[in-house]
Amino acid sequence: SANKNSIKIIGEQDGFYAQGHFVYDSKKSGAITVSHLRFGAEPIHSAYEIQDNRANFIGCHQPGFLSQYPMLEKAAQQAVFLINTTASIDEVWETLPTSVQQTIIGKQLKVYVIDAYKVAQAAGLGKRINTIMQTCFFAISGILPQDEAIEQIKAAVHKTYGHHSKRIVDLNIKAIDSTLAQLYALEAPARISSRIPMR
Repeated sequence: SANKNSIKIIGEQDGFYAQGHFVYDSKKSGAITVSHLRFGAEPIHSAYEIQDNRANFIGCHQPGFLSQYPMLEKAAQQAVFLINTTASIDEVWETLPTSVQQTIIGKQLKVYVIDAYKVAQAAGLGKRINTIMQTCFFAISGILPQDEAIEQIKAAVHKTYGHHSKRIVDLNIKAIDSTLAQLYALEAPARISSRIPMR
C-alpha cells in the first residue's frame, strides 16, 4: 500500500507521469512482493518489469532476502540501494553476502541503511515498516522537496487509515517523524571482505 501511495503522490505532481507494476509471489506463507515503480516526464503506456541494469533505486525491506535473491541485478551504475537491517552502520558491511558487496563496489552504488524495525517498534507499529521505508525513499531520491514529500506521505496515511483508526494514523505519523534521524549513509569499503554465500 505504501508503494501504491508513492506512485499516487508522484503522479499527482505537475510534469510527472507514474506507474506501478507489482509482481506477487505465488506462495501464501512468507511470500514476497517486488514493486517496479516508474516515473518521469514522458507518458508511460505499458506495464512491465524494470530491466536489468536500469533501476536507479532498490529497496530491500527484509535483510534475509539479500542471500536468497539477486536483488541488485537490476541496479544501474551509481544507483541508490536502501537496506532495512538490524545491524548497526558499523557492522552492516560484514553482514552482506559476497556477491552483494561485489555489486556495490562494481556498480558504485550509494548505500543507505536503516533499522526500520526499531523505528516501527518505538512508534508502536510492531513490525509494520512500509511507511518508514517510503519516507526513506522520498528523502533519499529527492524526487520532491523533503518537507513536501513528508507532508504528502502523512496525507496519504490519513487517506489510507483514517477511516479505520485514528490511533493507526497517529502511530504512522510518529514513525514518519522519527525515521530520518535513523537513516544513515554507508561508506562502502573498496574491497570485498564477506564470505557469506548466496543460498
